Amino acid sequence: MDLEEKYAIALGVLSILLLIVGTVLGRVLAHAPARVTRTVFPIAAVATLASFFIFVAIARAHVKG
Repeated sequence: MDLEEKYAIALGVLSILLLIVGTVLGRVLAHAPARVTRTVFPIAAVATLASFFIFVAIARAHVKG
């Protein structure tokens, strides 16, 4: 298994982990006040995008070709 395949598997694991965290967060905040939801979900969305961006940046730096 080469480095590209390892990063592809790691990206899949990251995606599943973020799906689980998002599901748990959604269930926890299901009965929260609207202002809490309006605050937390945009922060979670930005954190998700940032995690994918950082992962891709690291992968691009290490995988040549």
